[in-house]
Amino acid sequence: MKIPILYYHSIGIKNLGWGKNFLTMELPFFENQLRYFSKNYTTLFLKDYWDIRNHSIAAPENPLVITFDDGYLDNWIWGFPLLKKYGLKATIFVNPDFVNQKPDIRPNLEDVWEGNASDEDIRQWGFLSWAEMLEMESSGVIDIQSHTMTHTKYPISDNLIGFHHSGADSLYEIANHFPQKKPYYIENQEFENLLPYGYPIFESASAIIAKKISISDEFAQACINCLKTYNFNDYNFEKALKIVLPTYNEFKKKNRIISEQENEKAYLKRIKYEIIKSKEILGEKLNKNIEFLCWPHGDNNDLAHRIALDAGYLATAVGNSNADPQDSTRFARFGAPMFHNNVFLSTLKLRYRIGSYLNQFPWNFINKVYLIGRRQN
Repeated sequence: MKIPILYYHSIGIKNLGWGKNFLTMELPFFENQLRYFSKNYTTLFLKDYWDIRNHSIAAPENPLVITFDDGYLDNWIWGFPLLKKYGLKATIFVNPDFVNQKPDIRPNLEDVWEGNASDEDIRQWGFLSWAEMLEMESSGVIDIQSHTMTHTKYPISDNLIGFHHSGADSLYEIANHFPQKKPYYIENQEFENLLPYGYPIFESASAIIAKKISISDEFAQACINCLKTYNFNDYNFEKALKIVLPTYNEFKKKNRIISEQENEKAYLKRIKYEIIKSKEILGEKLNKNIEFLCWPHGDNNDLAHRIALDAGYLATAVGNSNADPQDSTRFARFGAPMFHNNVFLSTLKLRYRIGSYLNQFPWNFINKVYLIGRRQN
Protein backbone atom coordinates (compact mmCIF):
# COMPACT_ATOMS: atom_id res chain seq x y z
CA MET A 1 0.00 0.00 0.00
CA LYS A 2 1.07 3.61 -0.52
CA ILE A 3 1.86 5.55 2.64
CA PRO A 4 2.54 9.28 2.17
CA ILE A 5 5.73 10.66 3.73
CA LEU A 6 5.84 14.44 4.13
CA TYR A 7 8.86 16.58 4.85
CA TYR A 8 9.35 19.92 6.51
CA HIS A 9 12.53 21.78 7.41
CA SER A 10 12.24 24.79 9.70
CA ILE A 11 8.91 25.69 11.29
CA GLY A 12 7.78 28.44 13.62
CA ILE A 13 8.53 32.16 13.63
CA LYS A 14 10.51 33.26 10.60
CA ASN A 15 13.98 34.63 11.35
CA LEU A 16 14.20 37.62 9.01
CA GLY A 17 17.98 37.78 9.39
CA TRP A 18 18.54 34.22 8.19
CA GLY A 19 19.27 33.82 4.50
CA LYS A 20 17.54 30.43 4.35
CA ASN A 21 14.30 31.49 6.03
CA PHE A 22 12.44 30.39 2.88
CA LEU A 23 12.71 26.95 4.52
CA THR A 24 10.50 28.09 7.42
CA MET A 25 6.82 27.19 7.49
CA GLU A 26 5.24 29.72 9.81
CA LEU A 27 3.16 28.66 12.81
CA PRO A 28 -0.41 29.24 11.54
CA PHE A 29 0.28 27.13 8.43
CA PHE A 30 2.03 24.39 10.38
CA GLU A 31 -0.56 24.16 13.15
CA ASN A 32 -3.45 24.10 10.68
CA GLN A 33 -1.84 21.16 8.89
CA LEU A 34 -1.27 19.32 12.17
CA ARG A 35 -4.91 19.90 13.11
CA TYR A 36 -5.94 18.36 9.78
CA PHE A 37 -3.63 15.35 10.29
CA SER A 38 -4.95 14.73 13.79
CA LYS A 39 -8.50 14.41 12.47
CA ASN A 40 -7.74 12.31 9.40
CA TYR A 41 -4.50 10.28 9.78
CA THR A 42 -2.55 7.96 12.02
CA THR A 43 1.08 9.06 12.12
CA LEU A 44 3.88 6.49 12.07
CA PHE A 45 7.61 6.35 12.65
CA LEU A 46 9.70 5.09 9.73
CA LYS A 47 10.22 1.72 11.42
CA ASP A 48 6.44 1.20 11.44
CA TYR A 49 6.36 2.26 7.79
CA TRP A 50 9.16 -0.20 6.96
CA ASP A 51 7.44 -3.03 8.86
CA ILE A 52 4.18 -2.41 7.01
CA ARG A 53 5.96 -2.44 3.64
CA ASN A 54 7.66 -5.70 4.58
CA HIS A 55 4.38 -7.23 5.81
CA SER A 56 5.56 -7.57 9.42
CA ILE A 57 2.65 -5.58 10.85
CA ALA A 58 -0.75 -4.47 9.61
CA ALA A 59 -1.25 -0.87 8.56
CA PRO A 60 -3.51 1.34 10.70
CA GLU A 61 -6.28 3.34 9.07
CA ASN A 62 -4.98 6.25 6.99
CA PRO A 63 -1.26 6.02 7.84
CA LEU A 64 1.03 9.02 7.39
CA VAL A 65 4.71 9.72 8.10
CA ILE A 66 5.87 13.24 9.05
CA THR A 67 9.57 14.09 8.75
CA PHE A 68 11.81 17.12 9.34
CA ASP A 69 15.23 17.69 7.78
CA ASP A 70 18.35 19.26 9.31
CA GLY A 71 17.57 19.33 13.05
CA TYR A 72 16.72 23.00 13.46
CA LEU A 73 16.15 24.32 16.98
CA ASP A 74 12.62 25.40 16.03
CA ASN A 75 11.69 21.71 15.76
CA TRP A 76 12.13 21.64 19.57
CA ILE A 77 10.79 25.11 20.35
CA TRP A 78 7.57 25.04 18.32
CA GLY A 79 7.32 21.72 16.46
CA PHE A 80 7.63 19.28 19.35
CA PRO A 81 5.01 20.95 21.62
CA LEU A 82 2.51 21.23 18.77
CA LEU A 83 3.00 17.61 17.71
CA LYS A 84 2.31 16.56 21.31
CA LYS A 85 -0.73 18.84 21.44
CA TYR A 86 -2.27 17.09 18.44
CA GLY A 87 -1.17 13.55 19.33
CA LEU A 88 1.15 13.14 16.33
CA LYS A 89 4.54 11.51 15.77
CA ALA A 90 7.42 12.70 13.59
CA THR A 91 10.96 11.82 12.51
CA ILE A 92 13.82 14.34 12.51
CA PHE A 93 16.87 13.73 10.30
CA VAL A 94 19.99 15.12 11.98
CA ASN A 95 23.61 15.75 10.95
CA PRO A 96 26.02 15.33 13.89
CA ASP A 97 28.23 18.12 12.51
CA PHE A 98 25.39 20.60 13.01
CA VAL A 99 24.39 19.57 16.53
CA ASN A 100 24.69 22.32 19.14
CA GLN A 101 27.29 20.98 21.57
CA LYS A 102 26.10 23.00 24.56
CA PRO A 103 24.42 20.93 27.29
CA ASP A 104 21.40 23.24 27.53
CA ILE A 105 17.74 22.43 27.12
CA ARG A 106 16.28 25.71 25.93
CA PRO A 107 12.73 26.84 26.76
CA ASN A 108 10.02 25.96 24.27
CA LEU A 109 6.34 26.61 23.60
CA GLU A 110 5.28 24.33 26.47
CA ASP A 111 7.15 26.60 28.89
CA VAL A 112 5.15 29.54 27.54
CA TRP A 113 1.88 27.63 27.95
CA GLU A 114 2.82 26.80 31.54
CA GLY A 115 3.83 30.38 32.35
CA ASN A 116 7.52 29.56 32.83
CA ALA A 117 8.75 31.56 29.82
CA SER A 118 7.62 34.42 27.63
CA ASP A 119 7.14 34.50 23.88
CA GLU A 120 10.31 36.56 23.69
CA ASP A 121 12.28 33.93 25.65
CA ILE A 122 11.67 31.30 22.99
CA ARG A 123 12.47 33.47 19.97
CA GLN A 124 15.73 31.63 19.37
CA TRP A 125 17.20 30.02 16.27
CA GLY A 126 19.93 27.50 15.60
CA PHE A 127 20.22 23.72 15.83
CA LEU A 128 19.18 21.05 18.32
CA SER A 129 21.36 19.97 21.23
CA TRP A 130 21.83 16.34 22.29
CA ALA A 131 19.88 17.03 25.50
CA GLU A 132 16.90 18.36 23.55
CA MET A 133 16.96 15.36 21.23
CA LEU A 134 17.06 12.96 24.18
CA GLU A 135 14.10 14.75 25.74
CA MET A 136 12.08 14.47 22.54
CA GLU A 137 13.06 10.83 22.01
CA SER A 138 12.00 9.88 25.54
CA SER A 139 8.52 11.30 24.91
CA GLY A 140 7.70 8.75 22.21
CA VAL A 141 6.71 11.64 19.92
CA ILE A 142 9.99 12.11 18.05
CA ASP A 143 12.33 9.63 16.35
CA ILE A 144 15.82 10.87 15.42
CA GLN A 145 17.46 9.39 12.32
CA SER A 146 20.50 10.19 10.13
CA HIS A 147 20.92 12.99 7.59
CA THR A 148 24.59 11.99 6.99
CA MET A 149 27.51 13.51 8.86
CA THR A 150 28.25 16.92 7.38
CA HIS A 151 25.39 18.16 5.14
CA THR A 152 27.88 20.11 3.06
CA LYS A 153 28.82 20.75 -0.56
CA TYR A 154 32.26 20.71 -2.20
CA PRO A 155 33.74 22.32 -5.31
CA ILE A 156 33.79 19.89 -8.23
CA SER A 157 35.37 21.96 -11.04
CA ASP A 158 37.28 25.16 -11.77
CA ASN A 159 34.10 26.74 -13.12
CA LEU A 160 34.02 30.03 -11.22
CA ILE A 161 30.43 31.00 -10.39
CA GLY A 162 30.73 33.76 -7.79
CA PHE A 163 32.65 35.61 -5.11
CA HIS A 164 31.87 35.77 -1.43
CA HIS A 165 30.16 39.06 -0.59
CA SER A 166 27.74 40.59 1.86
CA GLY A 167 24.50 38.61 1.91
CA ALA A 168 25.94 35.75 -0.17
CA ASP A 169 24.82 32.18 0.49
CA SER A 170 28.35 30.99 1.28
CA LEU A 171 27.38 28.64 4.12
CA TYR A 172 29.20 25.60 2.77
CA GLU A 173 32.36 27.44 1.75
CA ILE A 174 32.63 29.01 5.21
CA ALA A 175 31.61 25.86 7.09
CA ASN A 176 34.18 23.75 5.22
CA HIS A 177 36.88 26.12 6.48
CA PHE A 178 35.44 26.48 10.00
CA PRO A 179 33.49 23.27 10.77
CA GLN A 180 33.37 23.98 14.51
CA LYS A 181 31.29 27.11 13.78
CA LYS A 182 28.59 25.29 11.79
CA PRO A 183 26.06 24.61 14.58
CA TYR A 184 25.98 28.29 15.52
CA TYR A 185 25.98 29.98 12.14
CA ILE A 186 22.33 31.12 12.19
CA GLU A 187 22.72 33.20 15.35
CA ASN A 188 26.37 34.15 14.72
CA GLN A 189 26.38 37.71 13.37
CA GLU A 190 30.06 37.37 12.38
CA PHE A 191 29.81 34.05 10.52
CA GLU A 192 29.71 35.74 7.11
CA ASN A 193 32.95 37.57 7.92
CA LEU A 194 34.95 34.40 8.59
CA LEU A 195 35.85 34.36 4.88
CA PRO A 196 37.08 37.59 3.27
CA TYR A 197 34.93 39.19 0.59
CA GLY A 198 36.20 38.23 -2.84
CA TYR A 199 36.85 34.60 -1.93
CA PRO A 200 36.13 32.62 -5.13
CA ILE A 201 33.06 30.35 -5.27
CA PHE A 202 33.13 27.40 -7.69
CA GLU A 203 30.63 24.95 -9.14
CA SER A 204 29.80 22.53 -6.34
CA ALA A 205 27.82 19.40 -5.52
CA SER A 206 26.44 17.66 -2.44
CA ALA A 207 29.08 15.79 -0.42
CA ILE A 208 27.58 12.38 -1.20
CA ILE A 209 27.91 12.67 -4.98
CA ALA A 210 30.80 15.15 -5.28
CA LYS A 211 34.25 14.08 -6.46
CA LYS A 212 35.62 17.06 -4.65
CA ILE A 213 38.50 19.28 -5.60
CA SER A 214 40.58 21.61 -3.45
CA ILE A 215 41.11 25.17 -4.59
CA SER A 216 44.63 26.57 -4.43
CA ASP A 217 45.06 28.95 -1.48
CA GLU A 218 47.31 31.00 -3.75
CA PHE A 219 44.54 31.45 -6.31
CA ALA A 220 41.95 32.26 -3.64
CA GLN A 221 44.22 34.94 -2.20
CA ALA A 222 44.91 36.31 -5.68
CA CYS A 223 41.13 36.77 -6.20
CA ILE A 224 40.78 38.52 -2.86
CA ASN A 225 43.67 40.82 -3.76
CA CYS A 226 42.20 41.61 -7.19
CA LEU A 227 38.92 42.66 -5.57
CA LYS A 228 40.43 44.55 -2.65
CA THR A 229 39.04 47.88 -3.86
CA TYR A 230 35.84 46.46 -5.38
CA ASN A 231 32.57 47.87 -3.98
CA PHE A 232 30.84 44.78 -2.56
CA ASN A 233 27.82 46.86 -1.58
CA ASP A 234 27.02 46.92 -5.30
CA TYR A 235 28.04 43.33 -6.06
CA ASN A 236 27.63 42.08 -9.61
CA PHE A 237 29.29 38.80 -10.56
CA GLU A 238 29.95 39.75 -14.18
CA LYS A 239 31.64 42.99 -13.18
CA ALA A 240 33.72 41.28 -10.48
CA LEU A 241 34.67 38.45 -12.85
CA LYS A 242 35.91 40.96 -15.42
CA ILE A 243 38.40 42.25 -12.85
CA VAL A 244 39.57 38.75 -11.87
CA LEU A 245 39.53 37.21 -15.35
CA PRO A 246 43.18 37.95 -16.31
CA THR A 247 44.35 36.33 -13.07
CA TYR A 248 41.93 33.42 -13.54
CA ASN A 249 43.17 32.78 -17.08
CA GLU A 250 46.80 32.94 -15.98
CA PHE A 251 46.29 30.41 -13.19
CA LYS A 252 44.16 28.16 -15.40
CA LYS A 253 46.76 28.12 -18.17
CA LYS A 254 49.36 26.92 -15.66
CA ASN A 255 46.94 24.41 -13.98
CA ARG A 256 47.30 26.20 -10.66
CA ILE A 257 43.64 26.72 -9.70
CA ILE A 258 42.99 23.16 -8.47
CA SER A 259 45.51 22.02 -5.87
CA GLU A 260 44.07 18.53 -5.33
CA GLN A 261 41.58 16.20 -7.03
CA GLU A 262 39.82 13.50 -5.04
CA ASN A 263 40.39 10.00 -6.42
CA GLU A 264 38.00 7.07 -6.22
CA LYS A 265 39.61 5.63 -3.09
CA ALA A 266 39.45 8.96 -1.24
CA TYR A 267 35.85 9.51 -2.38
CA LEU A 268 34.82 6.08 -1.12
CA LYS A 269 36.48 6.68 2.25
CA ARG A 270 34.80 10.04 2.64
CA ILE A 271 31.26 8.93 1.84
CA LYS A 272 31.66 5.93 4.15
CA TYR A 273 32.51 8.45 6.85
CA GLU A 274 29.40 10.50 5.96
CA ILE A 275 27.14 7.46 6.15
CA ILE A 276 28.67 5.25 8.83
CA LYS A 277 30.07 7.82 11.27
CA SER A 278 26.77 9.66 11.48
CA LYS A 279 25.04 6.39 12.35
CA GLU A 280 27.62 5.62 15.03
CA ILE A 281 27.54 9.07 16.67
CA LEU A 282 23.76 9.41 16.67
CA GLY A 283 23.40 5.89 18.02
CA GLU A 284 25.93 6.48 20.79
CA LYS A 285 24.61 9.89 21.85
CA LEU A 286 20.95 8.86 21.76
CA ASN A 287 21.42 5.27 22.95
CA LYS A 288 19.53 3.74 20.05
CA ASN A 289 19.98 1.97 16.73
CA ILE A 290 19.87 4.36 13.78
CA GLU A 291 18.08 2.59 10.92
CA PHE A 292 17.07 5.22 8.34
CA LEU A 293 19.00 7.72 6.26
CA CYS A 294 17.79 10.78 4.38
CA TRP A 295 20.21 12.33 1.87
CA PRO A 296 20.94 16.10 2.10
CA HIS A 297 19.69 17.95 -0.99
CA GLY A 298 18.21 14.59 -2.08
CA ASP A 299 21.52 13.71 -3.77
CA ASN A 300 22.65 10.09 -3.69
CA ASN A 301 23.68 7.18 -5.89
CA ASP A 302 23.57 3.37 -5.88
CA LEU A 303 27.02 3.15 -4.29
CA ALA A 304 26.04 5.31 -1.32
CA HIS A 305 22.80 3.37 -0.89
CA ARG A 306 24.65 0.03 -0.86
CA ILE A 307 27.13 1.35 1.71
CA ALA A 308 24.23 2.41 3.90
CA LEU A 309 22.57 -1.00 3.73
CA ASP A 310 25.88 -2.74 4.48
CA ALA A 311 26.30 -0.43 7.49
CA GLY A 312 22.98 -1.60 8.93
CA TYR A 313 20.47 0.97 7.72
CA LEU A 314 17.13 -0.57 6.77
CA ALA A 315 16.30 2.04 4.12
CA THR A 316 17.38 5.34 2.60
CA ALA A 317 15.44 8.10 0.88
CA VAL A 318 14.88 7.98 -2.87
CA GLY A 319 15.73 11.67 -3.11
CA ASN A 320 16.88 12.77 -6.57
CA SER A 321 18.06 9.32 -7.62
CA ASN A 322 16.40 7.01 -10.13
CA ALA A 323 15.82 4.39 -7.44
CA ASP A 324 12.61 2.39 -7.55
CA PRO A 325 10.30 3.74 -4.82
CA GLN A 326 8.67 0.29 -4.68
CA ASP A 327 11.96 -1.10 -3.34
CA SER A 328 11.42 -1.60 0.41
CA THR A 329 14.96 -0.33 1.11
CA ARG A 330 13.95 3.05 -0.29
CA PHE A 331 11.34 5.60 0.79
CA ALA A 332 9.98 8.51 -1.23
CA ARG A 333 8.80 11.83 0.23
CA PHE A 334 7.17 15.07 -0.86
CA GLY A 335 7.15 18.52 0.70
CA ALA A 336 4.35 20.04 2.74
CA PRO A 337 3.18 23.21 0.95
CA MET A 338 2.79 26.80 2.12
CA PHE A 339 0.65 28.49 -0.51
CA HIS A 340 0.70 32.25 -1.18
CA ASN A 341 0.49 33.19 2.50
CA ASN A 342 -2.98 31.67 2.73
CA VAL A 343 -3.51 29.10 5.49
CA PHE A 344 -6.71 27.64 4.02
CA LEU A 345 -5.26 27.26 0.52
CA SER A 346 -2.09 25.72 1.93
CA THR A 347 -4.05 23.00 3.69
CA LEU A 348 -6.18 22.50 0.57
CA LYS A 349 -3.03 22.06 -1.50
CA LEU A 350 -1.72 19.62 1.12
CA ARG A 351 -4.91 17.57 0.79
CA TYR A 352 -4.50 17.64 -2.99
CA ARG A 353 -0.90 16.39 -2.79
CA ILE A 354 -1.72 13.57 -0.43
CA GLY A 355 -4.95 12.64 -2.19
CA SER A 356 -3.42 12.56 -5.67
CA TYR A 357 -0.47 10.53 -4.33
CA LEU A 358 -2.96 8.00 -2.92
CA ASN A 359 -5.04 8.17 -6.14
CA GLN A 360 -8.12 9.30 -4.21
CA PHE A 361 -11.13 11.03 -5.75
CA PRO A 362 -11.53 13.94 -6.42
CA TRP A 363 -7.83 14.74 -6.08
CA ASN A 364 -6.73 12.18 -8.66
CA PHE A 365 -9.21 13.63 -11.16
CA ILE A 366 -7.99 17.19 -10.47
CA ASN A 367 -4.42 16.01 -10.90
CA LYS A 368 -5.20 14.40 -14.27
CA VAL A 369 -6.87 17.60 -15.51
CA TYR A 370 -3.87 19.62 -14.29
CA LEU A 371 -1.39 17.33 -16.07
CA ILE A 372 -3.40 17.46 -19.32
CA GLY A 373 -3.42 21.25 -19.13
CA ARG A 374 0.34 21.35 -18.63
CA ARG A 375 0.94 19.10 -21.65
CA GLN A 376 -1.27 21.26 -23.84
CA ASN A 377 0.61 24.40 -22.79
